[in-house]
Amino acid sequence: MKKILAIVLIPMTLLWSCSDDDGSPQDPQPNMPPESSMAPNFDNFEEEGGRVAQVNNWAYAATSVGIYSAILYSNLAVPVTAFKIGLSQDATYESSTNLWVWEYDINVPNKGSYSVRLTADVDGSDVDWTGYISLAGSFEDFVWFEGESNLSADAGSWTLYESPENPSPWLSVEWSDDETTGIASSEFTIEKQGDYYQSSISYGANANATYNRSVVIIDTNASNTINVDWNVPSGEGRVKSEAYFENTAYHCWDNTLNDTDCPS
Repeated sequence: MKKILAIVLIPMTLLWSCSDDDGSPQDPQPNMPPESSMAPNFDNFEEEGGRVAQVNNWAYAATSVGIYSAILYSNLAVPVTAFKIGLSQDATYESSTNLWVWEYDINVPNKGSYSVRLTADVDGSDVDWTGYISLAGSFEDFVWFEGESNLSADAGSWTLYESPENPSPWLSVEWSDDETTGIASSEFTIEKQGDYYQSSISYGANANATYNRSVVIIDTNASNTINVDWNVPSGEGRVKSEAYFENTAYHCWDNTLNDTDCPS
């Protein structure tokens, strides 16, 4: 009887020993959130200065996008750059903390060189992201941004903080990205108290639309809403702002960025 009991217990003991932390499978590596979730592409509105003075409708759209994106990112060049560069880095799994970790260095013009530790904590289909940023001789592991997403990275949110000196929320982001339909959106809202509190820029992409990119700017300081739609790659587009144009119509430009009548 003792021999039989020993034979039964030995494999059970081996099974238990294989089920501890050393033998447990690692969490699946999550997909990274898309670049547009924190840094939409506004290249269509980057032209030489002379163009802005000559072209009316496109110029107003370009100036508006430039001004308000600068308001959003004036204090956030470091975390935004850290995230964008992280998209091209490889991750390792840290079994001691059960985290996926990206570690790399970045250089931000006029700001300095930083060390970044981006972590992803996977819990079922949910992922918590934390961006730790360090500057030698100044600060270490400051959480400059954090967020949530699902495992497939087709929806989530971010919070970006102002600075190590003032670690309060500056910007919140709600985003989605459906690769199947080609539809993506990101809404950036200013959380810092002041003139632009709760102003926002909403960026959209729709691969099936004639104007496959869009921006809606809500300026709470000026009580103004600006709608901008454009096509990539042609560059043609339209803009609407009742405060600026004194009407509710769209005002269009062609693929040379010159003013044109809008399609009926």
